Amino acid sequence: MKTIITGSLAASLFMGLSINGGAVDQQKTVSTTQKTVNTKHINQAKALPTFRGSYVGTPMKGRFDEDGFDIWYMDAKDFVQDGTHLEFDLDWDVYGTMFTSKADIDAGRVYNRYFERNDETMYFPLSWSGRQYLVLEGYPGDTYSVPFSVSRYEPIDMTGSSSVKAKASTVTALIVRTKAGMVRGGSLGAKSVQAVAPELRLEKLTYRSAAEAKVAKQKFEQSSATAYVEYDTPIQAFGADAFKHHQWSLLNTGQKKGIKGADIGLTAMQKRIAKKKQSTTLVGVIDSGVNPSYADFAGKVRMDLGYDFVNRSKTAWDDYGHGSHVAGIIAAGSDNTYGMTGINAKASIIPIKVLDENGAGYTSDLVSGINHAVKKGAKVINLSLGGDTSSKAVESALAYAKSKNVLIVAASGNAGKKALSYPARSKYVLSVGATGRTDKKASFSNYGTGLDLVAPGVSIPSYLADGELAFASGTSMAAPHVTAVASVLYSLKPTIKSMDVESILKKSAKDLGSKGYDTTYGSGRLNADRATSYIK
Repeated sequence: MKTIITGSLAASLFMGLSINGGAVDQQKTVSTTQKTVNTKHINQAKALPTFRGSYVGTPMKGRFDEDGFDIWYMDAKDFVQDGTHLEFDLDWDVYGTMFTSKADIDAGRVYNRYFERNDETMYFPLSWSGRQYLVLEGYPGDTYSVPFSVSRYEPIDMTGSSSVKAKASTVTALIVRTKAGMVRGGSLGAKSVQAVAPELRLEKLTYRSAAEAKVAKQKFEQSSATAYVEYDTPIQAFGADAFKHHQWSLLNTGQKKGIKGADIGLTAMQKRIAKKKQSTTLVGVIDSGVNPSYADFAGKVRMDLGYDFVNRSKTAWDDYGHGSHVAGIIAAGSDNTYGMTGINAKASIIPIKVLDENGAGYTSDLVSGINHAVKKGAKVINLSLGGDTSSKAVESALAYAKSKNVLIVAASGNAGKKALSYPARSKYVLSVGATGRTDKKASFSNYGTGLDLVAPGVSIPSYLADGELAFASGTSMAAPHVTAVASVLYSLKPTIKSMDVESILKKSAKDLGSKGYDTTYGSGRLNADRATSYIK
């Protein structure tokens, strides 16, 4: 039996966002006792009444069992044609908890976001694949009647959110590369030693204090066996479907004061390649992980190939939302009535988690993530993350990836300054800045020497970690547009070289700004249709 807490069932359910009403900013505490949901309860679950067109269903009616539970199940696909969310009108003495799958019930994982327009209405997004469960709780033996309906809401607007701040902690870890054929003399008092990328002879050594790390760094620098040593510095995230009409980056008709045609040309690209043979292309999304439970991600997320380097887990689950947003732009399903449209139907995502629940991480995990993506067969790697500090260890990993014919796409950064963030300024990556609806550089987008391309990155809708869709802005959103189109080129021609993919993306781009290459727009704005025209 799995233990769950009555009432809202889990702490920290609320994230402070809004959806056509006020956000819940604190947990509703209703009981301090604990109850259990077991197999018997689940097997007795009843089907939520379905309906079409009226938006209001027959109320759920029942009686709480001796444990105070009554459980209902539903399949989101039965309701998604009529709206984006289910609404449950709960009385003051009836409490509800959603689970997105039976596996989540078994694991005790509750759905972690609830919205209310009043104290008794619970909202649940219809983003999921498979079967979902609603656990109702009340006084044993009492009867209840819970009305429910389907509503249609716009994506959450997160475009005004502040950027992620890198971890503000004192650096106590080093990354050391040992020269080929030589052996590191010792750990110099490190409390732990971790292999970061064995193929590259890279290790992470963690010390008890910054002072110890500084002394060890000086000694490693003096050792003839050391190729280089550096601090493990912080990195960060850069900030006919229901919402397809919001995806101006795919089809810009001039909506919301945009300029018609200031998009990547997805519709024309789809027509061009419709009759061509395409193979599945593995894309490494090195980020905060991915939530694979959405219907739009069905069969598109290779959790078996991914890894969580933050928690040292085989399952790269997204607890921040950034990675799921990036993955949706690349590979979400198309024309299936669910939330949005992805760019490449043949992309298969390898989720690699190097950013924590706050969107922050370290270069050592980034190195491990790049190395992992290469070993698992990724053709393209998306890096919608970075920092100010360059890293020799990351350079080694990027060089290794490029030597294996892997294309690395990196976001230029969101500081709005004339200097690219790292690793976008590395010579081994394809760097991407952001544009808006009018084909102008986004105000936040970093630019300057080394910028290769720009792509739409303002008010881009995609998934968060909990099934909601949200508008987000950033070069983090621009980079996956390029990654997705690059993966299309690989899908059309699996034997193509990464340098040729990069060349095609640049020469097919729509020239913006000064004629020819410039440091504001690089080679121009991504043009998916023209890019695919080069594949014969």
